[in-house]
Amino acid sequence: MKNKNSINPPQKSVESVETANIRQSRRISPFWLLPVIALLIGATLFFQIIREQGHTIRITFATGDGLVADKTQVRYQGLQIGIVKKVSFTDDLKKVEVEANIYPEAKTVLRKTTRFWLVQPNASLAGISGLDTLISGNYITLHPGEGDYEDDFIAESEGPVAQIKDGDLLIHLISEDLGAISVGASVYYKKMPVGKIMNYRFIKDQKKVQIDVVIEKNYADLVKKDSRFWNISGIKADIGMGGIHVDMDSLNAIVQGAMSFDSPEHSPKAEQNEHYTLYANIKSAQRGVEVDVTLPNLAGLKPGQTEVFYQQIPIGILSELTQTEVAHKNISGKLLLNPSTEDLLKTDTTFVLRRAKVNLGNLSDLPAALRGEYIEMFPGDGEPKNQFNVIKENELLLQQPDTLTLTLTAPETYGIIEGQKLYYNNIDIGEIIDQNINTDGVKFNVAVAGQYRHLIHADTQFIAASNLDVSLGLDGVKIEAASPDKWLQGGIRVVNNNNRGAPLTSYPLYQNQSNAEAGITSNVLTQTLTLTTTSLPSIGKGSLVLYRQYEVGKILNVRPTKSHFDVDVYIYPKHRHLLTDKSLFWVESAAQIDITPKGISIQASPVARSLKGAISFDNSGSGKNRTLYANELRAKSAGQVITLTANDASNLSKGMALRYMGLNVGEIESLSLDTKSRKVIAKAFMNPQYMGLIAKSGSSFRVISPQISAGGIENLDSLLAPYIDVEAGSGKHQTQFTLIDQHSPQKSKLNSGFPIILEANDASNLSIGAPLMYRGVDVGKIKDMELNRLGDRVLIHALIANKHAHLVRQNTQFWISSGYTAGLGWNGIEVNTGSVQQLLKGGIAFSTPSGTIVQPQAKANQRFLLQVRRPDESKQWNSGVIAQ
Repeated sequence: MKNKNSINPPQKSVESVETANIRQSRRISPFWLLPVIALLIGATLFFQIIREQGHTIRITFATGDGLVADKTQVRYQGLQIGIVKKVSFTDDLKKVEVEANIYPEAKTVLRKTTRFWLVQPNASLAGISGLDTLISGNYITLHPGEGDYEDDFIAESEGPVAQIKDGDLLIHLISEDLGAISVGASVYYKKMPVGKIMNYRFIKDQKKVQIDVVIEKNYADLVKKDSRFWNISGIKADIGMGGIHVDMDSLNAIVQGAMSFDSPEHSPKAEQNEHYTLYANIKSAQRGVEVDVTLPNLAGLKPGQTEVFYQQIPIGILSELTQTEVAHKNISGKLLLNPSTEDLLKTDTTFVLRRAKVNLGNLSDLPAALRGEYIEMFPGDGEPKNQFNVIKENELLLQQPDTLTLTLTAPETYGIIEGQKLYYNNIDIGEIIDQNINTDGVKFNVAVAGQYRHLIHADTQFIAASNLDVSLGLDGVKIEAASPDKWLQGGIRVVNNNNRGAPLTSYPLYQNQSNAEAGITSNVLTQTLTLTTTSLPSIGKGSLVLYRQYEVGKILNVRPTKSHFDVDVYIYPKHRHLLTDKSLFWVESAAQIDITPKGISIQASPVARSLKGAISFDNSGSGKNRTLYANELRAKSAGQVITLTANDASNLSKGMALRYMGLNVGEIESLSLDTKSRKVIAKAFMNPQYMGLIAKSGSSFRVISPQISAGGIENLDSLLAPYIDVEAGSGKHQTQFTLIDQHSPQKSKLNSGFPIILEANDASNLSIGAPLMYRGVDVGKIKDMELNRLGDRVLIHALIANKHAHLVRQNTQFWISSGYTAGLGWNGIEVNTGSVQQLLKGGIAFSTPSGTIVQPQAKANQRFLLQVRRPDESKQWNSGVIAQ
């Protein structure tokens, strides 16, 4: 117990223990830092958004085309500086108001005079502008201005004048009209581009046009105070009695438009925004170098229109002509030349008066061919000169060394005029200097260039090729000219034959190649022989004369007399050896038409024979004969005549052909009426080589004309021209025959066939010529139909081909087979069809019943009953019969 008590310490009373005083310290919680941080971040973002939000402006446009909110950009110098936020109407609904947000860094461009406009793609002949909008879309661009800051703007309807770069010159041209000029067109100085057309607009109550031009800084010094501008756009044409005057510049000037200018050397330089007048052309500008000239007095010269060219480039114009009361060979005038050509005016410079000619070989130079009269300058050496003599084009050749001069004679001019060319193988080798007319004809003085004089020999021929020489030749229309490109130029062709002999001083001029070949130099021809004819054929003056289809002459005249016509014939000298005492003459027909079942063959004569007519001859006669026959057959069948007697002439006509085995062997020459016998007498000419074959007893003559029926058309070859068919006999010589009536039965392969007679109640489904069919094969024809004596039956006469006669037996049955049958039964509908000929003309089928015993062959003209329908059991008939 002591030990236990000693371990425990002594305890105090509860009242003696002091109470602890616990005290908490006051401080801010870290949680409250979060709102403060968020507030600071929000304020920073707010000020950042306010700073980057940009500046809102309003732009008023006339229309809203191409403007889209949140898509259409605002650009400056190719960079985006804003975007359209809203597009709406103004209060009066007449315009469109755009609200756009401009980036803060671009706010400095928003000044009072800043101009806005919409950029859109634009395509024209001049090119394509605004091409970048095809990808990015339309956009708004601006030109910075000056003044105070501004928020409201009115957009321009179009972009302003191009921004002038440092050193560029901006000038303004005033014109009565735009004159085919477009934006982007070039401005030329001495044919060199030095500037561009940047804009144009109406001014002065829309009565004039102002064109803004920017001259590049490198060429700005070329524009002076006294500079003159003129339009060189497009193609200008002046059509008058003297021809067509065409004025054109480069291709760019034609498509895009262009202008040119010149400047006086001592004039002061132009200032910015200087105003000038734009003239219609250089003639109106009246700027150039004046040159005094003496010209040939020709009607085609016109002041203000006749141009001056150098190397095919227009360099000036004939500005003035001095009119005189008395007509002189020469006349004085003035040329107004481009100032750039002043250095070319030297002592040896030559001016030549030319007339433009159409060159079909080079139609690309057509504008040059339509100039009419013009003056061409050939620069030379020497001292400067300001007065010249203008010479003719043909006189220029005479001034060249070693030129050969010749004289050509002709009865008339043949359309050749002074100044036309001489051609050798389509190459110009000379020129016609002048022409002189006297009582004997016309003389031409021509000059051949020295380098071509070796082409002229004693046998050289000169042939007129003036204008387009059209004549009618054997092959139709014949065009005689040196070549197609010479048709409109005219001139003289030079043709060499054997290249023999030295050149002569004088040659004949032939009218055409044909006359040259025939040696005809005179227009007055005398007849070689005279032919006579009782009736006037289809020929006249100028008709051709042919020998075996080759032209050897022509008809000079046709002279009527009381009883006949005299035809004067001219045979070309080189072909007169073809005429003999055996010559026969006849008129050529315009066309020969041959109609056969195979088709229509038309052999037409050349154009000359159709229009003028022609006669032919050969030497197949037997004595001197100067009669002109109507055709070749009559010429060669003189005295070979047969006589045909007919009941009427309803299908006969003069000129009707007689045919034997498809060949024309004669024709009817005349038709007359024999009043005693009341018969028609037809006289027919026969070809001599067939006369002995046909003019025999036993020959038959039948009129063949088309027969049209439901079954088809027979004798198609006579559709346009009926003819007489001839079958040659084998008897003695005979010249008088009876013409067989066309309605008489014609011979055929069945005329000698096996005859049978079919009896029927009526023949409404049949016709003469209808076929008889055996197992679908045509073996016969209906020859005739008639009523029996009592009139209660129809007797049908038919012929079976001899080789098929054994098919008709004593018990053979016949029925009508008219192309189709139809039957309705328990097995359905059965339809049987025949040939088209059966359907149109009707037909008859037959068959023999099967049996163990074959019945004897039917007798000639044996009668059978024609059944209306096919016997039902006939489908099983399959017996055959061997021909004996």
